[in-house]
Amino acid sequence: MLDVFFISMGEEGCESNWQRLLEFAPNAKRVNNVKGLYEVHKACAMLSTTDNFYVVDADAWIIKGFNFQWEPSHDTLHWGVPENECVLVWKSINPVNSLEYGYGGVKLFPKSPFLLDLTWDIDLSTTIGRATVSMPQVSCQTRFNATPKSAWIGAFRECAKLASYSMIKSRIRRAKRNEAAELRTLFDFCKSQTDWSPKKQAMHRRVQSILIIDRYAVESSIYSYWEEIEMCGQRKLTWCTNGWHTPNGQYALAGAQAGAAFGLKYSDDLVILNQINDWNWLTKEFKNVNV
Repeated sequence: MLDVFFISMGEEGCESNWQRLLEFAPNAKRVNNVKGLYEVHKACAMLSTTDNFYVVDADAWIIKGFNFQWEPSHDTLHWGVPENECVLVWKSINPVNSLEYGYGGVKLFPKSPFLLDLTWDIDLSTTIGRATVSMPQVSCQTRFNATPKSAWIGAFRECAKLASYSMIKSRIRRAKRNEAAELRTLFDFCKSQTDWSPKKQAMHRRVQSILIIDRYAVESSIYSYWEEIEMCGQRKLTWCTNGWHTPNGQYALAGAQAGAAFGLKYSDDLVILNQINDWNWLTKEFKNVNV
């Protein structure tokens, strides 16, 4: 069985959620009070005795029937990437607006990106691995609305991502980085072939460059993501309009609307947009909220 980690910072309701997790994964490990989104996941990776590990958020109430016995296969490919090198994200149920998708769901990470300190931006789960796979099963209810503050911050962060299309743009940036790296490797390879004539070097480089650019053409084009762009818009609208009368729903809606405006305004400014991962900044923003 793969390692299962529960990450918490003293959130409201985390103790009951932890006890619930132990019913499904009796050997689960708990990582407490590690500050920073990347840092807490790296702590899990460092503690993991398996090459892949599950992460359960502190506000996740595991749904009956979810199975932590499942393991990824290196023989199964997603967009050409072995499944055990992908980040896998299961659905959750949103108690405020009834949406069911990856927000707040159980995740399965490969540990190697954390051990290698690979870069990521804005959304960890969609940028730290070589690819991200959305799993069809519902894993939990994400009880992010346990307090006014957690409801506002959770909604703000998610709608900033949805409005900025950060997850789509991150995939495009990753594809372009990988394409550029392959083209540089090709250039260096051709230069190292000292027994080739200049004409042969140029021909080889030209042909292989075409193949590399063609391989990344779909993934690096915004026009390939129309369906996902539409889905982001629909989810953002639901976040911003549904659930006022649920527990702390008014704070969730206020956070969603503020986050959507923030994400739209700073969609291409990664430095400012990345403030959604700074809990001190988010706490200051929440103090200005009037509901």
